[in-house]
Amino acid sequence: MNRLERDKYIAWVGYTTGDIQIWGQYELLFDFIFEQYPKTKRRFDEISLPTLFILSHAIELGLKEGIKFFKKYHESRHLSKFENWTTLIKSHDLKKLAEEFKCGYNKLHKMVNADKKHKEEFNSYFKALQKLISLLDRTSETYRYYLKIDNNGNKIKQSISSSKTIDFIKIKDHFENVKTLLIGAPNSLGVYTDFIDFQKARPEYKKGKGYLYCQRLYYTEDILENIKESLSKEMTKISDNRWLDTKTGENFEIEIYNKSIYIIAV
Repeated sequence: MNRLERDKYIAWVGYTTGDIQIWGQYELLFDFIFEQYPKTKRRFDEISLPTLFILSHAIELGLKEGIKFFKKYHESRHLSKFENWTTLIKSHDLKKLAEEFKCGYNKLHKMVNADKKHKEEFNSYFKALQKLISLLDRTSETYRYYLKIDNNGNKIKQSISSSKTIDFIKIKDHFENVKTLLIGAPNSLGVYTDFIDFQKARPEYKKGKGYLYCQRLYYTEDILENIKESLSKEMTKISDNRWLDTKTGENFEIEIYNKSIYIIAV
């Protein structure tokens, strides 16, 4: 093993700065398991419990990050399924977290008056999440411990029924849709949340209908010129910085702020 090969084994575990990065690593590991483990020709029985624990915790982290994102914008101090934020953070209840995630999305969707098609798509993918949670049938002990015990150490019950079986193909198929939901739901409202961020940073800017043509884009002179060229092909150019969408009657103008490009509906 040469030095470069050896260096791959040195993990910068302290580099992680938030749960969203941990969620990404769980997602990567789960994908790796499904890509590589079948090549061994071994049964999933042999790694079923740790794999299901990884999946369950990944979903938990993804839901909490989504809830946190929605709450940042709809700014409601009230949670729908939890008494307070601390109980939510400590919870492992995927059903309650999923419902809180949906409530948070709906609050933000309503606040920004988002397109109805976004909610319809959200609901479609949310069904996959519900199906996956039902298949996992997970509590805080499930897939972690064999027995559930009380505060005195007495056995209450087995964490998993001895007759329980799970189809890992169904698990994988549902998780593909759940990944789309957890990543796509915040992104589907990105044209609204990016405008909110811009407006908070630039309170002197009084124009804008509350959304962008697309999510904010990284600024360089070359990217800016390419965007202007694309807009001129898709719309009618009114001035050097404004375009008319003849199909919708909307005007869009470009603002540059903090190394980002915002194409704002005005």
